[in-house]
Amino acid sequence: MLNTKINVSLNSEMRKKYGARRFPVVRGDIVKIVSGSRKGEGGKVIGVSHKTKKISIEGITIAKSDGKQVEYYIDHSNLVITKLDLSIEGRYNKIKEITARKNLPVPEPEKPAESEATPVESEEIGEEENSGETIDLPQNEEESEEVDADSEDINEEEDDDNEN
Repeated sequence: MLNTKINVSLNSEMRKKYGARRFPVVRGDIVKIVSGSRKGEGGKVIGVSHKTKKISIEGITIAKSDGKQVEYYIDHSNLVITKLDLSIEGRYNKIKEITARKNLPVPEPEKPAESEATPVESEEIGEEENSGETIDLPQNEEESEEVDADSEDINEEEDDDNEN
């Protein structure tokens, strides 16, 4: 039977804060590599392979022979968790349970990241309305005069091209 949880050590600060030595790693946790060729690097967990017990970290890739960059999986024993993603209710409840047993203060729940928040609805722009160009509007009169002079130069160049 396949064990579905991969426990990774917590850093010393988190051990004191949560009263646990190890905790299951999930996508979204922040980890740091403590041994191996990539020692000192770290980042957000983007993948967990339960079969091989290895973890992929955002920004840590390896080049294949054809030049493509692929995820580099690191063994769980070479990592330490520096920040837990407590936006998952089950994980937060588990931390509350552990801290209560150890008589430690209960940590505050984290709010979900901005990227996970629901997007604000906006009006759709038709293809003919959006040409993909950005236009900088002048902030004061001096800039507007410069813009007018530039646009006249451009228009003159276009007229010259059309005559030829």
